[in-house]
Amino acid sequence: MWSSLAALALWGIIASAQTNSSVFDFPEYPPPGTPDPNSTLASAVAELPYGISTDPALSEALIHYDTGTFGPQIELVHAYYNYWPTGVGVASDGTIFTCFPRGNETFTLAVFNSSTTEAAWPNEEWNTPPAFANESNPGYSIATEKFLFVQSVVVDGLDRVWALDTGRPRVNGTYLLAAVPGGPKLVGFYLNGTNFATYYFPDYVVYADSSINDVRFDLRGGGYAYITDSSPYHPAVVVIDLATGESWRHLDGSVAVSPDPSFVPVYNGVPFYYHPIIPPNAIQFMSAFAADGIALSADGEYLYVTPLTSRRLYRTPTSYLKQQPSSANPYAAILAKEAVQLLGEFGGHADGLETDSTGYIYLGSQEHNAIHRYNATTGLVEPFIRDPVIQWADTFSVVTLQSGGNYLYFTSNQLWLAPDYQNGTDLRTKPYAMFRVPTVGGRATQTDLHNEE
Repeated sequence: MWSSLAALALWGIIASAQTNSSVFDFPEYPPPGTPDPNSTLASAVAELPYGISTDPALSEALIHYDTGTFGPQIELVHAYYNYWPTGVGVASDGTIFTCFPRGNETFTLAVFNSSTTEAAWPNEEWNTPPAFANESNPGYSIATEKFLFVQSVVVDGLDRVWALDTGRPRVNGTYLLAAVPGGPKLVGFYLNGTNFATYYFPDYVVYADSSINDVRFDLRGGGYAYITDSSPYHPAVVVIDLATGESWRHLDGSVAVSPDPSFVPVYNGVPFYYHPIIPPNAIQFMSAFAADGIALSADGEYLYVTPLTSRRLYRTPTSYLKQQPSSANPYAAILAKEAVQLLGEFGGHADGLETDSTGYIYLGSQEHNAIHRYNATTGLVEPFIRDPVIQWADTFSVVTLQSGGNYLYFTSNQLWLAPDYQNGTDLRTKPYAMFRVPTVGGRATQTDLHNEE
C-alpha cells in the first residue's frame, strides 16, 4: 500500500513539473560568473549615432560594436616630420636609435635629439659614403665601410648598437641598386659611438639581389647573429659566427621564409592589391615579400620567423642553424630545413617580431592595427594591443629602462601607402610615428652574464 502511494506522489510531482516546463528550458549558458563579452577586447555596446535609424523605437537600442582598441595604453614618443622610418633600437639609458631607407636622405642611421627631430649617428661621416652608384659597373652600388642603406638598428643584451646595412641604396628613391661584396655589412658600436666590429659577407652568402633585413643576437659563448634575407628571389636566414666572422645561409627557399603567392591582405578594411610602378622602375611586388621580422626565444634555443606576405608563424632550433654547411658537414642545410616547425596561422601578418624576458614573441598584425603575442607555453597567439593609430607596426624593440619600467617600442610608418605600392603616388601622411607600450617582461639578453645571474 505504501509503495503504491509513493509511486502516485512521485507521478504527481513529475506531471506538475511537465505542466510548468518547456522543451526550451535549458540550463543557463554561459554559466553564471562568465565575464561579460562586452567588457573584453575591443567590444562594447552603445546607442547608435544620430541619424542611423529613423525609427524612434530603435533610438535607444544598445548595439554591439568594435571600439577599435584593447590592451595597455600606448604612448606616442616621437613624430617623424623629416624622413620615413623603418627600424628602432632603444638602449637601457633611454637613448632611441632609428634608421631610414636611403633614397634622397642625407643620413640613414640616426638618434633622436628631440621629440620631433633626428640627427645622424654616430656622426655625419659614417652616413656619407664616397658614392652610391658604381660608375664602372652600372646598376650596382659600391664597397665601403660607410653606411649605404641601414635597414635595421638593434641594441643587444650588452647595450651595444648594431646597424645592418643592406648595401643596396636607391637612386632618387626609385631604383634599388644591386649589392657588391663590401657593401652589405653588420656594424657594431658602443653607446658612445665607437665602432668595435664590422662583419662583411662573401658574395655566396649575401647575393647581389639579397635584401638583408633584420637581425637578432645570441651573445652566449662566442655569439651568433641571425639575419633575414627578405629577397623574393633568394629568401633565407643568414648566420654569423661573431667569434670567427664566418657567415653562411640556411633555410634557402624554405616555406618558413618564402612568400605566399596567394596572399591578399586587408588594411583599414580595404582589400589591398599591389599597384606596380611601370618598369623599369618597378621594385618588388607586395605578394613577393619574404621573411622580414625575426625573433630569438628568450633562452636562445629557437629562432622565430614569418614571411611578410604570409599569416603563418615558424620556428627552428638554433642548434641546427649554428651548423655551417660545408664539405665536412654536407647535410647541415638539409637537417636545418627538416627541423622547421610550423606553429600555425596567427590571425594576421607581421613585419616586426620581438621577444621579452618572459618568453612572449610579439608579432605585428598589420591587418588589425594591432600587435599580438605568441605564448610558447600554450602554443596560442594572444591579443596584446590594438589601436586605429597603429598604421603598420614595422619594427620592435623591447627594453628595460634604467629609470624603471619595461617597454615595447615600435615604429608606425604606413608602409602600404608608399609610392612603391600605390603606382607611384605617395598616400602616406606625415608625421610618421613611434609608440611605446608597457610590458611585463623586459629585454631578453641572451648573454653569459644574464645566465650567471
